[in-house]
Amino acid sequence: MQNLTFHFLQESDIPELEVMFTQDNPGDEPIEFNPAQIRKFMTEPQNIAFVAKLDGKVIGCMYGYSLTMIDEEEKEFFIYGVDVHPEHHNKGYGTELMKYVIDWLDDEGFRDTYVMTHSDNPRACRCYEKAGMECDDKARLFSVEFDD
Repeated sequence: MQNLTFHFLQESDIPELEVMFTQDNPGDEPIEFNPAQIRKFMTEPQNIAFVAKLDGKVIGCMYGYSLTMIDEEEKEFFIYGVDVHPEHHNKGYGTELMKYVIDWLDDEGFRDTYVMTHSDNPRACRCYEKAGMECDDKARLFSVEFDD
């Protein structure tokens, strides 16, 4: 791999994230980019985000949040999103980002980490499996949407 590096999301990464998120990404829903929301996300201590840089340019990110359980000392981590710029799909960069994050979470004493994806998203499923995650075929997602 070329010069692939990872670090915590920083204010200086936001303009490059905007370029990455607003690129045409066939098959994915368009993302409305909101720098103010990213800055707000960054101020909340349970939220964690990393970026992947290739030769100094942002090509991916992972973001999620820490969960403190009522009956466990160790925290859990829920990965909410993993995104890689479309030009860099299918090159292993998402997998490397996931491995980096999983190692960091382990080093920081997290008990478990979770990520959800649709079964009709084979690219994401392969990425998570290659990073060492296992699929729980019994899991079900229940949700409710509230009116605005």
